Amino acid sequence: MRRSNFTLIELVVAIAILIVIAGIVGVSGAAFYNGYERAQRVTNRLKMFMAIDNLMDTHIRNMIPFKWKDEEGNSRFTFDGEENRIFFTTLRRSYGDRPGALIFVRVYVEDEKLIAEYSPYPRLPWLEEDDESMPMTKEVLAENVLQVTFNYAEKSTENDDSVEFLEEFREEDNTALPLAVLMKVEFTDGTTEQWLRRVAGVSKNSTFGLRENKKDNSGTQNSSSGTSAAQRSGNSGSSQVNPPRFRSGGGGGFRR
Repeated sequence: MRRSNFTLIELVVAIAILIVIAGIVGVSGAAFYNGYERAQRVTNRLKMFMAIDNLMDTHIRNMIPFKWKDEEGNSRFTFDGEENRIFFTTLRRSYGDRPGALIFVRVYVEDEKLIAEYSPYPRLPWLEEDDESMPMTKEVLAENVLQVTFNYAEKSTENDDSVEFLEEFREEDNTALPLAVLMKVEFTDGTTEQWLRRVAGVSKNSTFGLRENKKDNSGTQNSSSGTSAAQRSGNSGSSQVNPPRFRSGGGGGFRR
């Protein structure tokens, strides 16, 4: 019985077929892996956006003008709005074994992470060091963050019907909270997202109304208790900025 062997042509054809099959499998595997990586990045980004949305909707929108006495006995707002960090007091739902309805919040960037710190006990922005006996709960809202920038809405000093945005809103320069807070987050990949929310109690007949100038009996104009930081000559951080278009992360966004 004659034995049949592969010819050289048959061997080359077989190798070529194997190479084509391996190429198809490799390309399909790479496409699947890249698709999975993209989906994972989108999922992680959505999780970050949801965490920031929750901060803005739950805490910024419920910010209240809460006061506490300092070492000298002066009653001061527990609020400090800097360009790259914010400290404020907000309301939350109180039930079960929670210590109270107030929560003190601080938001800033550290090591390319957007961090929010929470404490149910008074944490005062004018104290340089925190009390280690009452630590703050830390939450990482987003990673790969280059910087965060806050702007603070205040009634315009030039037009009663418009709003200007300040780079700083310090409690020693104001007797009321800002009308709204604009937070801009810049990521290390070059993308930028923005969130804008009103704060509690800034309707026309409440805090916003207190900012209106009223005339006394002598006809002279007096500034109300809610004087804008831009009206005080000593506030170097109250320059007017024009807010760019922002990403609306849900209901309650402050729109001009």
